[in-house]
Amino acid sequence: MRNISKLTLIAAGTVLLATACIKETFPTSMATTEQIGASSSALEASVRSLPATLVQGYLVYGEQEWEFDMAYPGLMIALDSATGEIVDSGDTGYDWYSYWSSNDYSISETTSRSYVPWRTLYMFVKGANDVVSAVDPETASDTQLEFLAQALAVRALCYLDMAQIYEYKPATDPNVSSAYKPEADISGLAVPIVTEKTTPDEAKNNPRATLTEVYKLIFDDLDAAEEYLANSKSTNRLFPTLPVVYGLKAKAYLAQSLYSDAATYAQKALDAFGGSPLTQSQWEDPTNGFNNYGANSNSWMWYIAYSAETMGNLCNFNAHMSCEETWTAYGWAVGRGINKAVYDQIPDTDFRKHSWLDPAGKDYYDYKLNRDIFDEESGKALKPYSNLKFRPANGDYATYKVGGASHVPLMRMEEMMLIKAEGLAMSGDLSGGITALEDLIKTRNPEYVCKASSKEAFQKEVYFQKRVEFWGEGIIFFDAKRLGAGIHNGYAGTNVQGGYRFNCEGVAPWWNWVIPQSEINGNPAIKGFNNPNPSQAVKEWEQ
Repeated sequence: MRNISKLTLIAAGTVLLATACIKETFPTSMATTEQIGASSSALEASVRSLPATLVQGYLVYGEQEWEFDMAYPGLMIALDSATGEIVDSGDTGYDWYSYWSSNDYSISETTSRSYVPWRTLYMFVKGANDVVSAVDPETASDTQLEFLAQALAVRALCYLDMAQIYEYKPATDPNVSSAYKPEADISGLAVPIVTEKTTPDEAKNNPRATLTEVYKLIFDDLDAAEEYLANSKSTNRLFPTLPVVYGLKAKAYLAQSLYSDAATYAQKALDAFGGSPLTQSQWEDPTNGFNNYGANSNSWMWYIAYSAETMGNLCNFNAHMSCEETWTAYGWAVGRGINKAVYDQIPDTDFRKHSWLDPAGKDYYDYKLNRDIFDEESGKALKPYSNLKFRPANGDYATYKVGGASHVPLMRMEEMMLIKAEGLAMSGDLSGGITALEDLIKTRNPEYVCKASSKEAFQKEVYFQKRVEFWGEGIIFFDAKRLGAGIHNGYAGTNVQGGYRFNCEGVAPWWNWVIPQSEINGNPAIKGFNNPNPSQAVKEWEQ
């Protein structure tokens, strides 16, 4: 979809930024927003546009420029790529997200790879702010309060993501280049806060807020959303509901290692939602799988959806993440898959292992397929470790308006179950954490028994289960950075291709995303307080 919503219209002005190797163009101005509070219909239209904006193809540039300019699903893929969870089994030349895992200049402050994520999240904030500014809680109707709550929850999600993405955590691996260091003390800083009350003049001199300030905004928003949704009867999960608000609180507490509170709110989310984990038949369904909310509503708490009428053939989630699709080379030719080292740790009795193609092919498992992925004569056979988790909608691998018009989960109840498990164990109740973990994992592997004997070992086990459960869903980045889990792609027998074989203990430098130069140009209060450029801070592993 080329036309950006009225909440986020971008004017055509651009500024040219140059590096030694490339030139990029960046949008620089925003059109005047309609006074959406003028009528109830305008307010409702503005709220209803939020889910569409979350999947807006070419959201930032408004035209076909970069295929990673893909709104929220693009962030999900970029985050998993940065963490090394996504491994290309095929042609990396078609991978628009390899920039985030190549440790080179392409994610520096002067490139579109730093600009697009930053701009994307602030565009979502802008859309939410417009709704918030239009509703007076003192005089609003119940319906208007529900609209306000939904906008506040979306804003909270954006700031929660940004707080974790842009927080600077020093690299502890001694092999990281000594040049990788900030100009000033930026510890404890997040991102500039922009709300409905921020004036244009304030936005032009808006320093990075502290993490404390950003988390206060997040919880203020979520507290208000919780209040306004208390009596809501809405069942439309394209919008945040009360269980989602509880879930966002659980995620925010976990991000700060406030484990007891995280467990409490994860349980509140589960209680309010009900539901049940995805079953094996749901997980492996070739026509539904991970692309159909209707088939997975027992598990999905919040989701976004593509529209066949407005989506393009290249700028949609399945075009990149479905290895069965054949309408573009971005999916099948790249063959995004799992790190072999992770795959080898998954027991054969765990049905989630079927999400990736085993080297033994059909001899390992009778994969449920939409097309013959083993047919070498077709030229579109898949290589080992390619994923079969994300399926073309309705099983249509050839027609993008059908196969690409999928649904994408933003929050599943399984995440709440794992947050609850970690929260219990890390706050002193190891046995309770083990029980909570087994409650989920036994639905994936009936033979599973958690053998962790310490909370530290248990935390690592939960992290591993998240890597398996949420591969490709844009979640594990936050856990990897929070825990300093490191990246380990260089080893004997690795399936990671040359150019991406990096090993780094602790926090990898490219997990501290940089603020784009265009923001610094327009907001000089950030100058000198950016995260350091991570380019080439780690040398590639050589066998």
